[in-house]
Amino acid sequence: MPSPRSLFTASLLIASLAFAGWTQEGGGTVTFDAKGPAGFKIHGTSEKVTVADDGKNLRITVKLEDVDTDNGLRNKHMLEDTHAKDFPLVTLTVPVASLKESGGPHELTGTFELNGQKKDTKFTYTPKCAGNTCEIEGSANLNLGDFGIKIRSYLGVTVKPDIVVGAKFKVKK
Repeated sequence: MPSPRSLFTASLLIASLAFAGWTQEGGGTVTFDAKGPAGFKIHGTSEKVTVADDGKNLRITVKLEDVDTDNGLRNKHMLEDTHAKDFPLVTLTVPVASLKESGGPHELTGTFELNGQKKDTKFTYTPKCAGNTCEIEGSANLNLGDFGIKIRSYLGVTVKPDIVVGAKFKVKK
């Protein structure tokens, strides 16, 4: 007969594997929205999101060069301001054991990495699961100053440092 300790250990292992073993199913989308004065808005998007599960963490990653704002000069400024040559990736890392497969929206804290700096960041997400496939949609509010990014002023217009980032993707067991 197994000891209570081994049953407890087995229970923890099973609970930690609840979201483990997920692989990305199809593509995904990452977005950001920024605001400036007088209703000025910037919307950036990328359809080249990567989701990876190492059994311990789920990592959602996008290359900054793949983010498009529909304006070539703005894209260039974004890459310069985020030091994309030195830090080409933006990543959110979330402990797999903390994820829930139903209900929502859920609030969690993950590690957001941008401009070579990491910060624990609260985000919300909603999973929609059917069988072995889950569609995940989530968002977080970020302040670019928290990641050492200086806000550029161009032609007298300065975007606010607070942005909203979002992601939508599918994973399958």
